[in-house]
Amino acid sequence: MAPKIFYYTQMKELIIVLLILETSIGLSQSMKNIDKQKIFQEIKSNGDEDVSRNFHFDFYRSIVFENDSIVYYNPEGTLHLYKIILSEYPSVLKLSKGRFHGHNFDRLLFFYNNIIYSYGGSGLFNVNPYLIYFDSTKHEWIEQKITNYPFDSRNVINSWVIGDTLKVLLNHWSEYDKTSSYSYTKYSFGFIDLRNFEYHPEITFSSDSYSDLFIPPSDYIFDFKEFTLFGYKEDNGRSSFSCLDKRNGDFFQVPKLNKIRFVEGESSLYITESTLFFKRPEGRIDTMNLDQEVPFMKKNFINKFYINRTNIPTRVTLVVFLIGGVGVALFLIKKKINPNKETEYQLFLKDIEKELISEKGSLISKNKIETLFQIDNLGYDSKKRKRSKLIREINERGKVNIEKVKELNDRRYINYRIS
Repeated sequence: MAPKIFYYTQMKELIIVLLILETSIGLSQSMKNIDKQKIFQEIKSNGDEDVSRNFHFDFYRSIVFENDSIVYYNPEGTLHLYKIILSEYPSVLKLSKGRFHGHNFDRLLFFYNNIIYSYGGSGLFNVNPYLIYFDSTKHEWIEQKITNYPFDSRNVINSWVIGDTLKVLLNHWSEYDKTSSYSYTKYSFGFIDLRNFEYHPEITFSSDSYSDLFIPPSDYIFDFKEFTLFGYKEDNGRSSFSCLDKRNGDFFQVPKLNKIRFVEGESSLYITESTLFFKRPEGRIDTMNLDQEVPFMKKNFINKFYINRTNIPTRVTLVVFLIGGVGVALFLIKKKINPNKETEYQLFLKDIEKELISEKGSLISKNKIETLFQIDNLGYDSKKRKRSKLIREINERGKVNIEKVKELNDRRYINYRIS
């Protein structure tokens, strides 16, 4: 009897393995490539020129998945919304009506309970701490009221959805620091219960190290139930990827994924539970278990938020909310009296310009530029992106010009001529 029992045991194990493989292969084979060029042609036919103009730049930062075959596209800086069904010939349906614009650059776009939400963001001269949702019957965006939401909330610095909870890091109007380059230094961390839209504060803290608190702007955002992937285009034609584990706040690079070439329209990514499915350009499927990967360059946002925490008892919270409400009212009155007051970012650029004007006619090192720009503590990719952005903006203002100059003896090293 022993051989027979052994045989059945082996067959049982084989069947289990085959079922697991069938499930994995079934999902991976159903992965649809996002053919951006074909989607662009469909959207262009709608006649939305403001969308077509920035499509190739912002598409992968402006989509959210319903499943592996349906994505929604909300272009940054607008309130347009499209439903895209992925296939060899993708179909695009515009859901929103009219031409609407919003302060929603770098906002969090997410899908919850069959509804599309947009949280936070910014515009040219404004920041936005609000949550809006798309009403499919009215075909427009509507603000979602949140119980106990801080009256003095200024901007959403970091946020992510895990389960029924929207984790929230807020910056507040109520504390202004003239000595800090990032003038509003008060923060609070808490969460919004998406089942009843009630805000629950956890901690408050002060920080003038803004760059440690947010996820660097990326070229790709792939948001799934428990993980979000952020992709950054590199000069060599490849892309690097970082991952946010929304369960615990870990943010880390994924070196294994960085070695694989991501080609728009030919590659695809999808995560179910902790398994990442990656479709290579040649069509072969790779998988990796993110829970088993050794995190590289890991930092934990929640730990960072708690480092300088200040507890907020309920009564104190109510007092803060009341004081914050008065503060916001006074701010709005002051803003009406002086609507042309410069934003803190403009003041930040002016401070940099003053320093650079004193360096006119000289060469300064890349390290000095990065210190002046206050980006020397960022990672390599974020530093490069932020440095290029600031140089471009300062040059466009016309007060001073920054020109990249390679060293004659070693072309790998770069200085900057100030004129």
